[in-house]
Amino acid sequence: MGIPALRTIHDPIKISQLRNIGRYAQVVKLFALLSILTCPFWLGMLFFSSPRDYSYTSSLICVPLVAIACAAAVGHVTQSDPYLRQLLLTGLIAHVAASGIFLWVAFYIFSGAADAFHYWTVGLQLADDFQVVGWSAFHPPYWSSNLINNICGVMSLLIGDALPTLFVIFAFAALWGAYFFYRAFTIAFPDGDRWLFGLLLILSPSILFWSSSAGKDALGQFFIGLTCYGFAKLNQRSGVIGVVLCAVGLGGVLLVRAHVAPMLAIGMTFPYVVGESGRRGANRVMRFFLIPLLLGGTYFVVRQAGSFLHVSGENAISGIQEADTVTKNSQIGGSAFNTGSSLPVRIAESPFLMFRPFPWEAGNAMGLAASAESTGWLLLFWVRRRQVWSALRHWRDPYVGFSLTYVAVFSVVFAASVSNFGILMRQRIMMVPVALMLICAKQKVASGRSRQKLRHNRWRWSSEPRRHHVSSEV
Repeated sequence: MGIPALRTIHDPIKISQLRNIGRYAQVVKLFALLSILTCPFWLGMLFFSSPRDYSYTSSLICVPLVAIACAAAVGHVTQSDPYLRQLLLTGLIAHVAASGIFLWVAFYIFSGAADAFHYWTVGLQLADDFQVVGWSAFHPPYWSSNLINNICGVMSLLIGDALPTLFVIFAFAALWGAYFFYRAFTIAFPDGDRWLFGLLLILSPSILFWSSSAGKDALGQFFIGLTCYGFAKLNQRSGVIGVVLCAVGLGGVLLVRAHVAPMLAIGMTFPYVVGESGRRGANRVMRFFLIPLLLGGTYFVVRQAGSFLHVSGENAISGIQEADTVTKNSQIGGSAFNTGSSLPVRIAESPFLMFRPFPWEAGNAMGLAASAESTGWLLLFWVRRRQVWSALRHWRDPYVGFSLTYVAVFSVVFAASVSNFGILMRQRIMMVPVALMLICAKQKVASGRSRQKLRHNRWRWSSEPRRHHVSSEV
């Protein structure tokens, strides 16, 4: 499968990255080959790791059908991007493999103590109740954990008790969330390294593992990705589509993880208040309306964060006490960290949230695996520090401002309230794709007359006769 081609010599970004693109494509092919060669192992894990018996025949039929339907959809939406098609098809196989590995780990390592198994069993019970009481079996509230229960119940009406099929469906929802993240990146950072971003986004071990089971993580990835894609389209060209995508994405995140939706809302609002915009008059009118929204959003995120931390009081002292209580409650098992650390210390450590656990903090095999990935993030950050610094210097650009604000708020809230590496690794995947955008971005932002000059040059180049064409695929 070829690599997207270069149209003319007027595209220096793609020419300079051509060698790296070939390397990324080889990595994707190697990952696909490894997944295929190991399929007897993860297929065995997928179909034979269950806390109770279920219909194996149903799963053997449903899983291939769902995978074929997803592959057909991937082929349709990637007709103009062969690299993305290859990457998504590899990600499809990898997500099925990750579902099998998650099932095996949850059943044999954690002795069945996983939320995903609970959602499945509750869903089966709701499906049984449906035969007696009808749709009233799917009772409110329709958010958070009960939303997942009801979704699993409805799926059980369609696929029966097929546990592997349920996991694979959720895993594919996360895969489509990755697709939306990728599309958002290509719109927001057209000069960025989209090939590296897609590779890291779809094939990162922690994202694969935690988003390939029945639960909030897969749906969270889908709706956060949809929100980022909608916001990118809204910045590209103001229109109804971008607004609708943002509204649907935020609504979904609010239903799945209520404390994360306000972080995204503030991230989208903040850049328009302090950032760049086009016409000055429109900018003043927009700021007049957005400043109250920003203040209201700030109050809302504090309230939602307080709900997440189970804060019962209305003052700062109560919030600090409850944050300390939640932190102590999460310090269980062999994955606890920051034992005895005060809230100011935990907040000061928030910039390192993406890079923990450090190697010396890993206490078991899974901790070492998580540490290896976190060390890889740190090395990547250092290697691409110029791209990160370029993004930071253009913080007034709406999408860069959104990404920085979301990552900063997310890091502070979770660093203040989570002191367990297992919980951290699982929750952190909601932030990692946005952080990777900043690492892979290459900003070329102009303003005022420079922006007009840039648009003029682009028009001049597009109107010139194109020469020195190269082949459509390399």
